[in-house]
Amino acid sequence: MDGSPRFSVSVGVFVLMIAVPAVATERASAKFVFTHLNTDNSAGIHNNLYIFVLGLLMSQYTLTGYDASAHMTEETKNADKNGPIGIISAISISIVVGWGYILGITFAVKEIPYLLSPDNEAGGYAIAEVFYLAFKSRYGSGVGGIVCLGIVAVAIYFCGMSSVTSNSRMVYAFSRDGAMPLSPVWHKVNKHEVPINAVWLSAFVSLCMALPVNHCSTPLHFTATTY
Repeated sequence: MDGSPRFSVSVGVFVLMIAVPAVATERASAKFVFTHLNTDNSAGIHNNLYIFVLGLLMSQYTLTGYDASAHMTEETKNADKNGPIGIISAISISIVVGWGYILGITFAVKEIPYLLSPDNEAGGYAIAEVFYLAFKSRYGSGVGGIVCLGIVAVAIYFCGMSSVTSNSRMVYAFSRDGAMPLSPVWHKVNKHEVPINAVWLSAFVSLCMALPVNHCSTPLHFTATTY
C-alpha cells in the first residue's frame, strides 16, 4: 500500500481543524478550551482530576495504531529501517494533526450537555453535532457538516483496515508457533503471500463486536471493549 491513504486522511483532518472553527459563528474562548472541565455531567463525576484523566481517553486515540508498522515488518522492504521510520512518522503526524483536530473541534463547541443529548440532530453523536451546528449557524443548513463527517468516516475506514491488517498478522504469528486453536488453518498464506484466513478471522471477530451496537440504545459493551 502506498502513502496516498495516509496523505488523504492527513489533508482531510487538516481541513477539518481549520474549516469547522472558522465556519462556526460562535466560538469558545481559549480559557474555555484549555481550562474548562465538564463537571456538570450526567455521569455524576465532579472530581476535576478524574474528569481530566477521563478526557485523555479520547485524545489518546490520535496516538494509537502506530504499532501497525511493527506487525507488518515481515512484509516490509528494508524492515530494519522502514519499520522504525513508520512508527516514528505515525506518532509525529498524529501529534500535530491530532492535537490540531481536537483544538479545532473544541473551539467550535458551545453547549456540551446538548452535544451529548440523544435528542439532538445527530442523536447524541457529539462530533457530528458539532459539524452540523457549525455549518447550520453560518449557512442555515447542516449539509456541510454531513460532508465533513464523510471525511471522518473515510478516516475510520482506513483505521479499521489498519486494525484488521495488524490483527491478522498477529493471528498469523501466533498460529505459526502453534499457539492458537486450529493453527494450521490460520497461518496458511495464499499465492500473494497474504495470511488470508487470518484476515477473514480478524474481520469476522470485528464484525461480531460491532453487530450488537445496532440493537442497543446505549452500546456500553462496545465502548467498554474498545476502551
